[in-house]
Amino acid sequence: MNIINSQMFDDNYYQNTINSAISFNGVGIHTGKAVNMTLFPADDDFGIVFKRTDLDKDNYIRVAPENIDFSKYCSKLKNKNGVYVSTVEHLLATLHSFNINNILIEINSPELPAMDGSSYEFTKKLLEIGIQIQKKPKKILKILKMVSIKDGIRSIKILPSTHLTFSIKIDFSNNLVGKDKYVYTHNTQNFIDEICYARTFCFSKDVIKLRAAGYGLGGNLNNAIVVKDNKILNDNGLRCKKEFVKHKMLDCIGDFYMSGLSLLGSIHATQPGHELNNKLLQKIFQNKNNYEISELNSYYMPISQHKNIVNNINVA
Repeated sequence: MNIINSQMFDDNYYQNTINSAISFNGVGIHTGKAVNMTLFPADDDFGIVFKRTDLDKDNYIRVAPENIDFSKYCSKLKNKNGVYVSTVEHLLATLHSFNINNILIEINSPELPAMDGSSYEFTKKLLEIGIQIQKKPKKILKILKMVSIKDGIRSIKILPSTHLTFSIKIDFSNNLVGKDKYVYTHNTQNFIDEICYARTFCFSKDVIKLRAAGYGLGGNLNNAIVVKDNKILNDNGLRCKKEFVKHKMLDCIGDFYMSGLSLLGSIHATQPGHELNNKLLQKIFQNKNNYEISELNSYYMPISQHKNIVNNINVA
């Protein structure tokens, strides 16, 4: 698929929205319900806002740290009236990667569509329509001191940095998934080339337990990798090497946009998950000495320095 508008990558200092409305249809991976969702351009300083069109009132949910809500198997936002939207991480990963700051997302369900279990479809459509560079400077969340969370063998910390970087380790008892590590510097190009197509995964032995708890009701081989013992049940296997750890990376990229602000920091995680990621983000905001919110300037490298724009997205 050809990139329609490579100009979308040429300015990283100003706020961005999308050029035109785009729609997605699918099934919620946890609810199993059909979902229609449309993304609309929005004005400067509007932010990223969900609107639940299946509800008549109190139905706006802003992407902001105070709206982060607990959810074990996905990321969830809830407004002060208790209205929520869940499984937002894959869309937010794409918006984070394309530096989209202002957008209205209308959705007729409490859960986003799973699509293929990755950010691929969201990424592809954003490339088709392009983005609109706006007039006001972008605000960023800059980490000033180390913040960390630990839960048994699982841990995650963030350190000051002039870029957003990740070092992710996984360690599963299943031999096929096993131990792996991925180090990644975040920008639009790298997200397209390395991360956007990595799918969510689960183990077949856990499916019955998940569904009994009300999760994974819409999950299938079209929107998740399913691992049984040392075999991939999906007909075409994995899309790429390190797809398991790359999907954990994708989730982190989305989860760390739950503040609605582009992030400058170096993240190091062992066995990350949505709950741990969200707790770290909330902990950052608990102490004003941890961070600074400021307008973007030259200490952050613009995407225009990443000149090797791909001509195609390939899932292989």
